[in-house]
Amino acid sequence: MLRLRTLADRLRLGVCWMLTEPDGRTDGKFLNYLHQPEKYRHRDPDLFDWLKQAVGMEQDRRTARIEAAALLGSVLFMPGILADHKDKRRVYFSDCGVRFTGCDLVFFDPDNGLEIRSTQRGHKDSCKFLYWDEVCGTFDVGSSVLIYQHFIREERSGYIARMAAELQRRTQAATVLSFKTPHVLFLLAAQERHASGFRNQVPVFQSLWAPKQIIAAEHAPIPDARLLSTDPDPKQPWLTKAKSPRRAIARIIPRGT
Repeated sequence: MLRLRTLADRLRLGVCWMLTEPDGRTDGKFLNYLHQPEKYRHRDPDLFDWLKQAVGMEQDRRTARIEAAALLGSVLFMPGILADHKDKRRVYFSDCGVRFTGCDLVFFDPDNGLEIRSTQRGHKDSCKFLYWDEVCGTFDVGSSVLIYQHFIREERSGYIARMAAELQRRTQAATVLSFKTPHVLFLLAAQERHASGFRNQVPVFQSLWAPKQIIAAEHAPIPDARLLSTDPDPKQPWLTKAKSPRRAIARIIPRGT
């Protein structure tokens, strides 16, 4: 996804891994596609071959391996571990803002996705979420924002529409796009200067990945979006997934394949 857009228009990309301490989970198991080159390699031969070597053969999933590769064009990465502690988080995102100054697109990769009411900033596991003021602060300085979002136990089409509407309401983005995969969601708030370029990529995604791997859609603003909540049930369980530095590589590969 990032390769299609950044390499096509030579956008300057910032990647905020939002890495957390290892917690023993074994995520990123969807690797069957590496054994099906006839089905997947033609979609992005360079990326497929790199993943086959790094992940399939060498079993190397470190973010440092991605950073050392020329996979994403002009890109800056945010290093370091994000902790639950509120003050440490403030410093982390302050440094993030400085590092990504001038970036056209910033990708946030939280373990779970956008904030929920049951996990306040500074509390246990808050490092697994991205908070709305962090999204808006990045968008307000001129970067388009792409966000990883784990699905919750809610009907997915309605959930996607609700989250897209809230993202548009919060950022007032010219265009909001969603990219649905079998297991996760990506949400994009586009700056006006990037909107047409992102729209032009939708048919490309559809031709390469629809209908089973990635479904891209543009979302029109909803007039009563101010009435929507991004977390209607604070007790609703998340299908949580934690991410250590060794597992973040899963973000640049197709899920559920």
